[in-house]
Amino acid sequence: MAVEWLYFALLSSLLISGVNIIDKILISDYRIPPLVYVLVISATSLMPLVILPFFTLTALPFGVLLFTIVIGFVRIYYTLPYFKALSVEEVSRVIPLLQLTPVFVLILSSLLLRETLNPQEYVAFGLLVLGGTLFAVRLGKGIRLSLTLYLMILSSFLLAVYSVALKYLFSTQDFYTVFIWVQIAGFIAFFQLLSFRPLRGSLVTTYKTTSRKIGVILVAEQAVAYISVFAYSYAIAHGPITLISSVGATQPLFVLLFATVLSYRFPRVLREELTRMDLALKGLGLIAILSGTYLIQVLGASVI
Repeated sequence: MAVEWLYFALLSSLLISGVNIIDKILISDYRIPPLVYVLVISATSLMPLVILPFFTLTALPFGVLLFTIVIGFVRIYYTLPYFKALSVEEVSRVIPLLQLTPVFVLILSSLLLRETLNPQEYVAFGLLVLGGTLFAVRLGKGIRLSLTLYLMILSSFLLAVYSVALKYLFSTQDFYTVFIWVQIAGFIAFFQLLSFRPLRGSLVTTYKTTSRKIGVILVAEQAVAYISVFAYSYAIAHGPITLISSVGATQPLFVLLFATVLSYRFPRVLREELTRMDLALKGLGLIAILSGTYLIQVLGASVI
């Protein structure tokens, strides 16, 4: 079973890395507003319901159902600061900051799932934070931290809340029932977001000015994204949340590789700062993230 959940976690990381690249291109080059992007995610949340005929759902207690719907909302809301960060920063700097999520996962797990923390795990925390910070450092007139860091701290925290809550739900309820209700909640969030007039206006304007080709790309991208969401959820249901969260540290590697290749191959489509200093900082950040992840993987074997 350990190998199975690991494969699903890696598949999720690989697929979502490709989605991250497309996100950046559509937001930066095709001017899709971040909030409209969130609306698209919400509107396409019912895509996973295509698997519904193949499974039998079970009834959830009212309190559990309400909690599941709230978590479905969190899944949508954590993307808000993420897309805002993508609109102002390079994708290879944004995605590594999601690797702060394991820090929050371990903290929340220790508080809510009764997991214990030890000094070695705090070392892993420090390495993950250091790695994320190195990816966020900008060199100009001295060294400064971009706004992206703060946006991604919020996004990472919400993703951690979502992940730990899913682990709890999957451990007490039927997997497919919880998964489907989380997606339904995401669709409900679409109508909640539409209640804000500026969002409705932005959505209508984007629809009128965006070509059908971009619309098809958006839908296809979301289909891939939901395969990734399913793989991530399946991994959570069948493996330790601590290790699954840390496997996500492979995502910056995939993104950096994709972004580097595309920057050289199609510089007009995706532009990345690829000076020697930039690559050195990203390389050091990646080493720190992978080192922290390795410690979590080794020390987390007895967790959960």
